[in-house]
Amino acid sequence: MFRIPSFYVDAPSFEEAVRTITNRGSGDLLKGMESMNKLWDEYCSGKLADSYEDDEDFFYNWSYETNAYNVVFENMAPLFAEAK
Repeated sequence: MFRIPSFYVDAPSFEEAVRTITNRGSGDLLKGMESMNKLWDEYCSGKLADSYEDDEDFFYNWSYETNAYNVVFENMAPLFAEAK
């Protein structure tokens, strides 16, 4: 999950979040989730240093997608939880 600065936190519905992330993945929800992870990894590694000045700048540009990612992740996590 993304630790989004409070100014950029939003709560899209699950349906809106799925639509946003699915669009990011060209019609595939999992690919959209992986794409957001890759984008964050590239930002953290410095590969996107020319594109974003800091975390604030990153979240300014990606707030809809990061919030959508968190909603999808929270709702889907129980499916992958360890059986009790």
